[in-house]
Amino acid sequence: MVEKREEKSKHTEEGIGIAGFVLGILSIIFFIGGAGIVIGIVGFSLCLSQQRKHPTRLGKIGLILNVIGFALGIIFLIAYTAYLFPKMQEIMQQSQAFPVA
Repeated sequence: MVEKREEKSKHTEEGIGIAGFVLGILSIIFFIGGAGIVIGIVGFSLCLSQQRKHPTRLGKIGLILNVIGFALGIIFLIAYTAYLFPKMQEIMQQSQAFPVA
């Protein structure tokens, strides 16, 4: 009986790290559009809480993957914003050059 409780507890602790690891992979895959930022934050918090309770290798790798996914999301957002604003200004200038009657 005691062994089953310990085994179940161990799987629960590892499950949080596995979930964080999977979210780390997803944050890298879906870094476009801000999804990687949100997924990276959630996965990082899961891995961090798991690492504090019961450090595992997957939890540590998950932390790294989530940071990479978060960073890619921020870089994409900055690059997209830097590209978007000049394009919007260009479109607005073109629309002012050709007023609609």
